[in-house]
Amino acid sequence: MIRILLTCCISFILCACSTHTPKGYVKLIDNRTALKENSQLYVKVPEGTAIIIGKAEPNAGNVDHSSILYPAITPVDFFAAVITHAAITESVKNNKKNQAQDEADMVVIPYRPFIKDVANQALITQLSDIALSRGFHLKPYQESQSDNDIVLDITPIYLLNQKQNTLTLRTQFLVYHRKNETVAPQKRAMLYQNQIEILSPIIQSDNPADYWLNNNGEKLIETMRNLLSETLALGAFQISSNEQAINKGNEQNFRYDDGDIVAFERASIVAEDCEHIVIHTLRGWLKSIPTGRIQGPHPCPNSQEAKINTPMLN
Repeated sequence: MIRILLTCCISFILCACSTHTPKGYVKLIDNRTALKENSQLYVKVPEGTAIIIGKAEPNAGNVDHSSILYPAITPVDFFAAVITHAAITESVKNNKKNQAQDEADMVVIPYRPFIKDVANQALITQLSDIALSRGFHLKPYQESQSDNDIVLDITPIYLLNQKQNTLTLRTQFLVYHRKNETVAPQKRAMLYQNQIEILSPIIQSDNPADYWLNNNGEKLIETMRNLLSETLALGAFQISSNEQAINKGNEQNFRYDDGDIVAFERASIVAEDCEHIVIHTLRGWLKSIPTGRIQGPHPCPNSQEAKINTPMLN
């Protein structure tokens, strides 16, 4: 009996330790109905400079689960051995993921000197140029004066693929009242929370590094600024929209060039035109993909068809 109780305690501790939440995972929270029309959204970005990392392959941290003979004598011993193996496997998996990211980051070493002084705030374009619905407006966080103000808190991370021919911006979007700013993220009352990913077009160059870094990184910084502007436009329009229903019947399989691999995604179309297609993934995330990166035919609707057939961001 004592051994059984001891095993249960061990299982609880090890399961807690082995439970893995992927780094960067953002759970969709959608309470937009609490947002009133004509609201001001005060855009807050992290202090400091922009972050760029190498894009690792999605499965780079996987661990093979080959058959293992557990050295157990009784069922209780066997159960404890299985749990211990699960914890060890998860630890190895995390270490492999960290190692894979370290290896992926090697590609951005030549790029970091060009953005080491580029502040996140400097990458934000004129907020007044971003069109929203229902009378919403974007304003700089510095203009916020009331605890009842609504904060649009974004955390952008730029990813460069190993071929160095495309840049991706992955952004965490958080919307909450300023009075909740100091509350721990797990306990903070969220009005909206999501992840938005914007993929740049693939550049056509025999030497991508020269393309990005010529003229003190002019193209690199310009692309970073454009991706952030697109992210703000898509995210802010999403937040200001009062449409919440996603047409599940619209789900389909997408196959697209993700930089170093061909990626597959099961998702719903949110909006599309001749240049981009915006999808809503099964996790609820938003992803904008240039149509030139979509594998397979993608008909380009004329302007009239686009107005009629393109669904609103929701």
